[in-house]
Amino acid sequence: MIPTRSLTRRSVLAAAAIPLAAPAIAQNALKGTKLTILAGQWYVPECNTMLDTLAAEVGKDTGMEIRVERFAGDELMAKTAAIIGSGRGADLAVGAEFDTYVYANKLADVTDIAEEAGKMYGGWMQSGKDASMVNGRWKSLCIGQAPAAWNYRTDMFKAAGIDKFPDTFDDLLKAAKALHAKGTPIGMTLGHATGDGRSTNYPVLWAFGGQEFDRDGKVTLSSAGTLKAIEWYKEIYQYFIPGTTAWLDPDNNQAFLSGKCSATVNVNTIYLASRAAAATDPARKNIVDNMDHGLWPRGPAGRFANYNINVWLPFASSPNREGQKHFLRAWHSRSFLPKWTKTGQSYFIPTFAGFDKEDVWPEDPKLKIFRELNKINRLPGYSGPPSPAAAEAVNKYVLVDMFAKACTGVMKPKEAMDWATKEYEQIAKKRRT
Repeated sequence: MIPTRSLTRRSVLAAAAIPLAAPAIAQNALKGTKLTILAGQWYVPECNTMLDTLAAEVGKDTGMEIRVERFAGDELMAKTAAIIGSGRGADLAVGAEFDTYVYANKLADVTDIAEEAGKMYGGWMQSGKDASMVNGRWKSLCIGQAPAAWNYRTDMFKAAGIDKFPDTFDDLLKAAKALHAKGTPIGMTLGHATGDGRSTNYPVLWAFGGQEFDRDGKVTLSSAGTLKAIEWYKEIYQYFIPGTTAWLDPDNNQAFLSGKCSATVNVNTIYLASRAAAATDPARKNIVDNMDHGLWPRGPAGRFANYNINVWLPFASSPNREGQKHFLRAWHSRSFLPKWTKTGQSYFIPTFAGFDKEDVWPEDPKLKIFRELNKINRLPGYSGPPSPAAAEAVNKYVLVDMFAKACTGVMKPKEAMDWATKEYEQIAKKRRT
């Protein structure tokens, strides 16, 4: 379970009073130095703009020449890997949570900044620690997690006799049957989608008591809980919108926006984009008026979720370590991070326990559920420790394919579980040697 610290208002204010230590750098003291930051495109454009503005302000204050280079999708991963290999080309990069473990030996130790930020914002949540700590040291800094909610059409649910989003997996199955009968099926991604392929599959496994690894890192996928998860998935799949085994990240959005799908799992971007366009686009206004967000259902083993996590990767090869740290402190400053978080309307939420009491949450009632979703994230590999083996299983879509093989009838549920278990064991063995 992710522990969350119980904070009183007084303790939060006390934590807020602790300033994030600024580097002892005089105006223009870094003049003549350069800092290159690799980033992608966050789906909330204003968050990208704020990063660019911060870079410009830090550059102006310090005299550094700061450049933000953006790459689309897998291009960022390839560029990061190239810099790790050559030791040249950039100082910082936006990465995913498992990059910390894959590249740990080539990343700088930023424990001092992590501890400063933790004191200021009420301590780090476990998900933030898991994404950034290796052998007790911070080798990256968690930017935040992007909660994936159930996006659902309230009008379609009501037409099927469903007044609220289901609270359990049993109720979700019943709802799927009713919605399918009305010609408004739901859909969960069973394709090789970088983000959605994870966020719609791991929560099912964990909710039924399945797990990939135990706390010692031993493969434990073959279990009664895993088999129950597969059987549930196989049953509900027959009520899905056709084509979910081929869905990539944009496909569930398109199915939902076209009205072909009554519910799917996604971050807040379907709603935010529709809300922004509603004033001039009647179709988008109809979506905004007739959709809401639901919490992940509860299974026999509890309520879980899996989200994308972004981290700052500080390259140890950087020739400008002082500038690197200065930028990271500026990112975590009170004048920037809370505002950046609120601008994203819960798109990416920094993993600080004290943020539960901060003014970083959207006022829109249709986005309030993200505050609760923020508390139930687990990293792939749970309940085992984060590891390169867990990362490789994600990259190979083993869990997604396990469910897909059973749902489509390519394998029986137990055969699919046995197949996936062998895949995990081979990955774990390779990583041990």
